[in-house]
Amino acid sequence: MVRSIPSKPLWSADFLERIRPGFALSAALHIGLLMALAYCLAFHPAVQLQPEPPVDIITMTQASPSTPPKSQLTPTFQPDRAPVIEEVHTTVGTLPLPPRDSFDRTPPTMVTTTEPPSPTVIINPKPIYRGGLIYPDKAADRGVPGYVDFSFIIEPDGSVGDPQVIAEVPDGYGFAAAARKAFPKWRFAPKLVNGKPVAAPAQIRVTFKLM
Repeated sequence: MVRSIPSKPLWSADFLERIRPGFALSAALHIGLLMALAYCLAFHPAVQLQPEPPVDIITMTQASPSTPPKSQLTPTFQPDRAPVIEEVHTTVGTLPLPPRDSFDRTPPTMVTTTEPPSPTVIINPKPIYRGGLIYPDKAADRGVPGYVDFSFIIEPDGSVGDPQVIAEVPDGYGFAAAARKAFPKWRFAPKLVNGKPVAAPAQIRVTFKLM
């Protein structure tokens, strides 16, 4: 017994339901390709041919020599005449020659003296005793100070020898006379040479001041 298989129509609802996704995908792909092709055709830049660069044509011509105007050939600068210099006499008289140096190697003459060397002067020696100095009345009444410079010899015993006044400031108030009376009584420490006292020249200033 043969069973007959019922035939189904080709475009049944079931068949269409299964192939619907494939149609949709295919349609989408075709639409996309068409849009891409249209975009490329619409926005593709046209190829333009670059024109060839122009060829420069250089024409050689021979220039004819031109003669400069006469105003350029004639110089306009006129130099001044050289000044006239008077005649200069160049006669030179005889010049005296310097004396010739002596080349003799004679040793210089040595001169010896037997004079003893001058002794050292003691300036402002310190006295070990001073006294008897009286202020002059004339200077005291007017309140005038002053001083007297002496040159003398410090003897080996320390006494004053040969006192000499070498300066009096101010003059005329009696400072020198008052100093001459008192200064010979002063005493000084004598100068020692090899431990022995010797006479020595000295200078000292005797000062007068009101207290």
